[in-house]
Amino acid sequence: MYYVELHKSHLEYLAPIRHWDNLKLAFEGERAFIKDFTPLQINDVVLLQIPHIIVYELKEQLLFRKDKLVPTKKLPSALLWMPILNALPIDLPKYNMNYFGIHDKIDIKIVKSEAEQKPYGVITKLENVKGYIETLPQVRLQNLKWIIIEDSILFLGTPLLPIKGQTYWLKDNCLFPTGYALEFDVLFPIIKKQLNPNNDSMLLFQNNNSYLSIPLSDCKPLSLSSFRLTVNE
Repeated sequence: MYYVELHKSHLEYLAPIRHWDNLKLAFEGERAFIKDFTPLQINDVVLLQIPHIIVYELKEQLLFRKDKLVPTKKLPSALLWMPILNALPIDLPKYNMNYFGIHDKIDIKIVKSEAEQKPYGVITKLENVKGYIETLPQVRLQNLKWIIIEDSILFLGTPLLPIKGQTYWLKDNCLFPTGYALEFDVLFPIIKKQLNPNNDSMLLFQNNNSYLSIPLSDCKPLSLSSFRLTVNE
């Protein structure tokens, strides 16, 4: 049987596993213990990315750090176990996001990722595609949306057009450069809630840790007529 331990002050980081309703949680002083993980859950990347946790395996009432041969301590006795849904608050903590390192604010960092990501968007200069788009049949454009951002165009959908530009992958209305991801994916629900509370925008993240909020209503279906009308204005 596996256990997870962390300090009570870090309980908010358990938000991504709160829906694992088979788990039980108990407190001992300022420490919290969680048990009843399945073999899949204890090795799930969602759990392992949670900051400040310690994973133990229980053997003869002794807690061994995962894959260690020497016990760390005894399992505390008389713990009052409760479903994790009852132990954790529903509301996530409120953070003030920004990118300038001001005290009490989280830095959002985009880092290189080895995970395979399917491109969903591509951004390129208008001059690179103006002549090309007008040569395509409408059937090739019917699954795509687009939006002009200054002197560039963002195309969204699959299959993408084979054009030169920066590609992006999609996660819950957030676009990340292909080959990059959030440094701590476990914070994604918190970041998204703060930056896009109404879920009515698409967040375009750049690998320089900046982002652009694009109203979903501004992303229009791509057609030859709408393209010609817009670019020739």
